[in-house]
Amino acid sequence: MNIKAVLPALLYLLCTALAAAGNTTVTLDNGDEIPVARYTAATGNRLLLWLPSEFGLSPRQAPTAEALAGRGIETWIPDLHSAWFIPAGRYSLNEVDPAAVRKLIEAAAAGGREVYLMAPGRTAALALRALREYQRRHRDTHAVRGLISVGPRLFLRTPQGGEAEEFLPIASASNVPVYILQPRDTGGFWRVGKVAEMLERGGAPVFVQVLEQARDGFNLRHEFTPQEKHLTERLPAILEQAMRQLDAYAGLPAEPAPMTVEDRAPEAERGGSALLRPYPDATQAPALELPSLKRGTARLEELRGKVVLVNFWATWCPPCVKEIPSLERLYGKRGARGLEILAVAVGEDRKRVAEFLADKPISFTVLLDAEGRQFKRWGVHAFPTTFVLDRSHRIRYAGFGAFAWDNQEVLDVLDGLLKE
Repeated sequence: MNIKAVLPALLYLLCTALAAAGNTTVTLDNGDEIPVARYTAATGNRLLLWLPSEFGLSPRQAPTAEALAGRGIETWIPDLHSAWFIPAGRYSLNEVDPAAVRKLIEAAAAGGREVYLMAPGRTAALALRALREYQRRHRDTHAVRGLISVGPRLFLRTPQGGEAEEFLPIASASNVPVYILQPRDTGGFWRVGKVAEMLERGGAPVFVQVLEQARDGFNLRHEFTPQEKHLTERLPAILEQAMRQLDAYAGLPAEPAPMTVEDRAPEAERGGSALLRPYPDATQAPALELPSLKRGTARLEELRGKVVLVNFWATWCPPCVKEIPSLERLYGKRGARGLEILAVAVGEDRKRVAEFLADKPISFTVLLDAEGRQFKRWGVHAFPTTFVLDRSHRIRYAGFGAFAWDNQEVLDVLDGLLKE
């Protein structure tokens, strides 16, 4: 047995055993059992059903659950992955039937408590689908108060650079109250208004609270900043405030919103090169004009005749930071042959970006998109996202995620454009 492989799971089980007031199982109609860590409250009539991230449970959930119990809010944390031996990872919870989560909701509501669901990221879609199942089966829905979601991701798939977003059917077919806790340091921050708009189309009342200096999964990450640690300590009070807001609606509507298309779960990103994907139709790039970190204004049009790599990034994004050295190496290798790099720092002011880059010697151009206008205009949804433009500034390739930019496969792609 590889002890390194099982150590995280053992650590979680140990933390849960020490912190949880008790454990139970919820049995499904087919006999499957879902293990649930229960943090009971001596007083109070509220119950938070906290669904896991697609990346599994975190030991950092236990202190939050204990603090909630101390506030009179019983907390249930079901382990959906171990119930069906599902390996944790992106899209892993696609395998979970919403009816199973609906059964968890029924079990939580059976004790006469007011029940609130909490779900992060892509798990929000599973929670919304389960709430819809609950509405379809129960006429009396006042005990279930709604959904609290941290950074919900309701896209069918993560849009690649410039790709129009496609929302899951459930996003516009939900009428349950939703309270969104949106971390500020994430690509989703710039799209949360669109997410709220889609939910409202189905009749859902939506509230959005922005969490400053926080990334997706700030309360679950194994590595976290001092600001994220402090925010996690404040999370029980924030959740209690969200619950009071949801209480104004006195439960779910008795009938679900109509769904006009077939229900679907999130899909994995489309296939293609592990690096750069050819861009459909070689679309002309949008105009780009932004302040430069070195003062003055930089304009994309002034680089006509050069191959341009436009990279959207942020200082808080670890993959973005990881690829900076390879971008510099790429510029050193191909800059003299007509390659330019425009690194667009999104959502941050000049001082923060300058301080961050002070010990990272770079010679390519850094631009400042403090208000995220170009991030939206270029159709970016996640960090880092990069566009490769030919000498006529048509978008020929786009990529989402960090690359080794001096990798030979990337150099071959860029060399083909430089020869045109």
